[in-house]
Amino acid sequence: MLRQIVIDGQIYVYELSRKRVKNINIRINHDGAINVSCPNRTTIGEVEAFMRTESAFIRRSLAKVSYRKDNAARPSTYVDGEQVNVFGERCTLHVNTGFPFKGLRFVYPDIYVNAATPEQAERIYQKWRREKLRAKIKEMLDYYCPMFAEKGVEPPKQVTFRTMSTRWGVCTPSTGKLTFNYNLFEAPEELIAYVVVHELAHFLEANHSERFWAHVADIMPDYKIRRKTLREY
Repeated sequence: MLRQIVIDGQIYVYELSRKRVKNINIRINHDGAINVSCPNRTTIGEVEAFMRTESAFIRRSLAKVSYRKDNAARPSTYVDGEQVNVFGERCTLHVNTGFPFKGLRFVYPDIYVNAATPEQAERIYQKWRREKLRAKIKEMLDYYCPMFAEKGVEPPKQVTFRTMSTRWGVCTPSTGKLTFNYNLFEAPEELIAYVVVHELAHFLEANHSERFWAHVADIMPDYKIRRKTLREY
């Protein structure tokens, strides 16, 4: 159930779930949604009193989400002049609507989209974005797969893409399948490369054991720096 609370003059919308838990818990999702869970018999007053004691945590967490969104610069309005990222490089989206023809032209740092409506402009941009990421991932797999072949890893049997809220990539060793998050498009290429290496290493170790990280480090010695930076996106 969605509810509202005012803390220090600021309105926050949160989703309340009653569960078989012992304590009240607050979780800030990757997209900034506030989820609160509480024991079945907890009153709304008790929940909101607890939220007020945790107001600093809520503000701090939402600030991190806001920073991450600004840093990633993913398009949201598709209006002329919107700032977006293309593989970590800040670019400007130029949307021209009302044209009888449609299309997209990328001349760094400008992206020109011609479309009949803003909705069509969004579809054109997203199609281009997806195609660019798929091509980039293929390029990186072509580069890193031979390195893993020396460790006995066969190339992935299937590579798929989808938008995910909490994971950059998924490896399914049993089927030889890799899945990558479309939101990698806004991240710098060196961070995308880290995700590719990370998922390929799961063909050797399905967990995050010391052996797993040793394989990652063997291919990418600076992986710790890249992994930390990726959290900003």
